[in-house]
Amino acid sequence: MKRKYIKYIILSILLLFIIFLYRSCYPFFGYVEEEVYTSPEGSNTIIVKYDLVCRPDVFKKGFLWDKKIWDYPNSGFMETVHFGVEWVSENEILLTYEDIRNSEYDEEYDIIIP
Repeated sequence: MKRKYIKYIILSILLLFIIFLYRSCYPFFGYVEEEVYTSPEGSNTIIVKYDLVCRPDVFKKGFLWDKKIWDYPNSGFMETVHFGVEWVSENEILLTYEDIRNSEYDEEYDIIIP
């Protein structure tokens, strides 16, 4: 009888350990930050997710899961940066990065939402 309780206690502790380990390591496997933008008419919602080196990926919000529609083509950044989103139309956005120190590194991407 005692072995049964000890077995359940050990399994519970092990399960909690796995959950805490996953939550603490999640940024290394997924995205660190995300920003949600809704189109002016409200028909489209996009999510810009940033990984550890601030590379943005753009997702279209779906009913069950988000669909990735754009990957950042360059390497990451050494500091925390954010990209601006400007709606051109209901199905098109302009993703911009403006470097305050040197305009040579400004970036602009035109993204069509399917």
